[in-house]
Amino acid sequence: MIRATLLSLTLALTAPLPAAAQGVPDQTSAKRMLFATRNAQLLIVRQPFLSEADLATLREMPKVAQLKYYGAMAANPAEGLQSESTRGAFNFHSVEEARAAALRACGPGCVVVAEVRPRGYQDGRPLTLSQDASRTVAGRDFGRAGTNAALAISPSTGAWALGDGAQAAVAACAAKGAGDCKTAVGR
Repeated sequence: MIRATLLSLTLALTAPLPAAAQGVPDQTSAKRMLFATRNAQLLIVRQPFLSEADLATLREMPKVAQLKYYGAMAANPAEGLQSESTRGAFNFHSVEEARAAALRACGPGCVVVAEVRPRGYQDGRPLTLSQDASRTVAGRDFGRAGTNAALAISPSTGAWALGDGAQAAVAACAAKGAGDCKTAVGR
């Protein structure tokens, strides 16, 4: 009897915790926290070196490219907007992560010149995901990942993946070359 009780207790303690117990929102809660996925808006970060022509170029970007939130563009003031060092980082999980990625790619001395955010963006949401990951959480693909569906994200690369369970999602995310994957949404 004692062995059976100990075995039951051991199994209960080693069983994976549900998402809510891990502090990870479930799909229903995550949908309420995330921004709508239909539209993104470009916010120009005015810098002294940007000419009127540069500002006009930035304003035209949404018309010529599908910009996914969260995104950022960085340029080197010494080289100008129209240089080879200008870089963008798009479809990240927060505007801060997109800024950091764009600045890393651009190099020393660069500054952010534009950000891509969801329409109606407000600071302070408890969960933010890239436009594609948000669309997946809001849609049917999340449920198709399995009975223990989970979504893992990489803050530094913007990668994300679904899996049947947190471990599977993290492994699928890591397989995309990301070393900092963590579970963001679960069941």
